[in-house]
Amino acid sequence: MEEIEFLAGWEQCVGHVEINNPAVRLPRVSICAIVKNEGDFLLEWVAYYRLMGVDRFVIYDNGSTDGTRLLLDRIAACAGITVVDWPSAAGHATLLFPEARDVVMSLPNPQDFDWWGNTTLGPQLRAYNHFLTYFGAETDWALFIDADEFVVSREGLSLPALAANYGAAPGVGAVAVNWRYFGSSGQLEPDGRLVTERFTRCAPARHNGHVHMKTLARTAAVDRMLIHSGRLREGWRYVDDLGAAVELRDHAFTPDISHARLYIHHYSVKSRWEFERKRARGRAPYPDHHPHKHEGLDDAYFRRQDLNDEEDVTLLRHVPAVKAEMARLLG
Repeated sequence: MEEIEFLAGWEQCVGHVEINNPAVRLPRVSICAIVKNEGDFLLEWVAYYRLMGVDRFVIYDNGSTDGTRLLLDRIAACAGITVVDWPSAAGHATLLFPEARDVVMSLPNPQDFDWWGNTTLGPQLRAYNHFLTYFGAETDWALFIDADEFVVSREGLSLPALAANYGAAPGVGAVAVNWRYFGSSGQLEPDGRLVTERFTRCAPARHNGHVHMKTLARTAAVDRMLIHSGRLREGWRYVDDLGAAVELRDHAFTPDISHARLYIHHYSVKSRWEFERKRARGRAPYPDHHPHKHEGLDDAYFRRQDLNDEEDVTLLRHVPAVKAEMARLLG
């Protein structure tokens, strides 16, 4: 019953587009992500987004050693996954993120840049722009997201239905989707349940960190990508989850927080044991052995992100459907 309910949400619609109209072709939505040693969580994440209507994943594997690649290869055909080997280069030659950002923003034509071979830029920046250059034309919209982030539709809409609705307004090139931080819920280690059922305690909705955003973008509108946002081509604009035009600050922050229609469950620490795994993985913008690879991933980070003030159980009703899809993917 839960699975049917979740799948039925794909066909709902509000706003400008009548999704049930057979003459309407829903846009294709793909995911671009970079992962490293996320094998314990990826199956749930892929299954969730499959149920959200994503039929293509381009996943850059940044040198995983924990079975991530074996899992991705196992489910690739039935999940629509393309895996790109994306190993870290010698870390010390890589620019700090602000410098790398400036290089990306100054490129005359990003499609002429060697996103594979020029390792002066970090692996995440290179991966996102490699995706735009080589895979962007194969999809209508793309979600640039991490493996600890789950986009939530208040209306139960699929990502293709959401993209159709946002894209129906002239000039909408990208949607800025705000975070909501989830804490550890007091858990010290995994207990066999899904991420989305274990962690339901979160920061207050108006927590100032929620101005952080990620991007759902019309690929034809994006000229180049940074980590949180992209630079849009002339004539296109960013909107918030309610469809209102928004000016981003520092390429990563919205002026206000909106979780009214669409937002992201950001499981930034999970349990204490899982946070230690995250600390070992390091920061995605930097390659292995870079001096800043593990910067800031300390106990103070955990205390700052371990936010459990309120409860959000929105995703619990989808757990049975996600588990069923996980079983299907594994065959």
